[in-house]
Amino acid sequence: MFQKVNQIVMFAFMAIGLILMIMTMGIETTEDGCVNCGAEGLFIGFSYFLLVITLIAALAGTAMTAVSDPGKMKGTAIGIGAMILVFVVSYVLASGEVLKSYGDVTESTSRMVGMGLISFYILLVLAVLSIVYASVSRLLK
Repeated sequence: MFQKVNQIVMFAFMAIGLILMIMTMGIETTEDGCVNCGAEGLFIGFSYFLLVITLIAALAGTAMTAVSDPGKMKGTAIGIGAMILVFVVSYVLASGEVLKSYGDVTESTSRMVGMGLISFYILLVLAVLSIVYASVSRLLK
């Protein structure tokens, strides 16, 4: 029962988010500024509100799963641990070097941006490898 309600709420939030995205993309801008600036701020604020509600719902769903069947949480814990490992490795590999062309950027900002890029590259390679592995294993069966 909880899963059906959770699925319905998830699809409702997705629909509302899609509508807000389309409405935000439709805001007109001119050289003097935006025509509907108030509406844009309202849409972005509502999007943040929906993000917070969605995060609370996701955490509540995870907590309900952990309470009802703790064995299912093993895979989730492994996935979270792997993501933390990717972020730590990316942070260690990232350079904090700040070039003059960067403008007003601190060393920590440069390192965090580098970490994000390296994390993206690692996760991209892992995704491609998993797709190749799945295709090859399906062909060999």
